[in-house]
Amino acid sequence: MTDPAPQWPTDHPRFHGPNVPPPHRPARTWLHPVGDVALAVGLLVVDGVAALAAFLLGIDFHGWKPFDPGADNSAVVLRPDWLYVGIAGGVVLLTAPLLYRLRALVTTCVQVLAGLIVVGLAVAGAQYDQHRATGSAPSVPYAPSAPYDPGAAQAPGAAPYGR
Repeated sequence: MTDPAPQWPTDHPRFHGPNVPPPHRPARTWLHPVGDVALAVGLLVVDGVAALAAFLLGIDFHGWKPFDPGADNSAVVLRPDWLYVGIAGGVVLLTAPLLYRLRALVTTCVQVLAGLIVVGLAVAGAQYDQHRATGSAPSVPYAPSAPYDPGAAQAPGAAPYGR
């Protein structure tokens, strides 16, 4: 009986036993710079839309209706729930490790910077609202202010207004 054709080409090395080398793993390459920048710009737009949506969701949570047909045109105080904006910033920050696994260095840096800015805005907005709520309360609530009347009586000896 004839020997069948060999399964392995004769000019290739054959490794068996203790001299087997480790498997060859090709090095992972970074994302091309043009693609990295394009991804960063696209995700920056998505981050901006997400932060704006969170801001509007927070305003809506507090009862502000932008298209209210029965509005009396009174002063509207926009006090968003800054927690929504902070959560949106946290989600932006959580995408950064995933982008690093994609080997997109520029996009990762932009996402971290955008996430920190959104979280910082949420913290600053919450502190501003808290300060405004405690520090600017009028002593007499809803006290009408005196209207400006140029012909009103002035203190004796005072120069007329505007001269």
